[in-house]
Amino acid sequence: MNPITLAIESIGFGGAGVGRLPDGRVCFVPLTLPGERAEVRIIREKKSFTEAEVVRLAEVSVDRVIPRCPVFGRCGGCAYQHVRYERQLALKTGQVREVLRRIAGLADADVRPMLASPQEWSYRNRLGVHVANHQVGFFGRKSNRIVPVSDCPIASPDVNARLAALAANPPREDQKITLREDAGFHGFSQVNPGAAAILADVVAEMLAGGGDHLVDAYCGAGFLSSRPKDNFRTLTGIEWSAGAGRAARAGARAGDRFLEGAVEAHLPTALAAADPVATSLIVDPPAEGLSREVVDAILANPPAALAYVSCDPPTLARDLKALSEKFRLDFVQPVDMFPQTAEIEVAAILRIR
Repeated sequence: MNPITLAIESIGFGGAGVGRLPDGRVCFVPLTLPGERAEVRIIREKKSFTEAEVVRLAEVSVDRVIPRCPVFGRCGGCAYQHVRYERQLALKTGQVREVLRRIAGLADADVRPMLASPQEWSYRNRLGVHVANHQVGFFGRKSNRIVPVSDCPIASPDVNARLAALAANPPREDQKITLREDAGFHGFSQVNPGAAAILADVVAEMLAGGGDHLVDAYCGAGFLSSRPKDNFRTLTGIEWSAGAGRAARAGARAGDRFLEGAVEAHLPTALAAADPVATSLIVDPPAEGLSREVVDAILANPPAALAYVSCDPPTLARDLKALSEKFRLDFVQPVDMFPQTAEIEVAAILRIR
């Protein structure tokens, strides 16, 4: 098929530029930016959309920069190394606004500009790498083929030293290996410590009014509740991981308690036993968002305030729509936990109606 000239109008989730073909179908083109015109070749066609690759850029955005990584575009990890960092923040903020409008029906949501990571590069304190056929690296974009890598510009110096050593002497067996800065607690923790501290401050600001009781669902080692808990008399944490629970208990006060197991099992009782007017709730679920059981538990005994931290804006929007039965959305604050990538972290604060 001959190349088609396409005007790139926006950026979709995942980082691909979005344009429209003459027949009206949406066309996703990785590594392009709004305002650019590109000659593209269609590589995949569906009924309602197509995917294409760039043959040549006819017009280049002023926001385009030279990527730092030599395998950018082939490696599937980063999506935005070709974008000026300030523009990355604006694009991601716009994506949050759009998904809240489209999925939750919140056209006028107060979505604040994304807060920048203190480090644009060298921020990751852990990496998951693949070993296959005596090569160490990451999967290629939309591929299970290994792109060999011995240095990653978004990884910390310590993690990169471990990566270089592994690449120089790869294991014989194919496997996935997680490289970490330290060999201590291996439960869930944020990969970007500087941005995580900003996120924790955001949650503390959201719950600054305090109260009698704070419930921290999916609490991990208690990171998100560590700051706001001083404004509450007691804290209940819920966490399935025994190791994370032990870490959370290490910083507990008298009267705080931590429940080991699924949020679905413990949250209904934790909320029912508390005075709802003086109770606040933090939820930080996995990318799948809140289960129906968790949503029902919150709606059955709604706390006065709900701070929802999400790594997946579409599932956040879905859950906000369900929770709107009892809550109003106050504001949404994105935080750039993952510079150079298409991943988006966001915190939302809801108040009881």
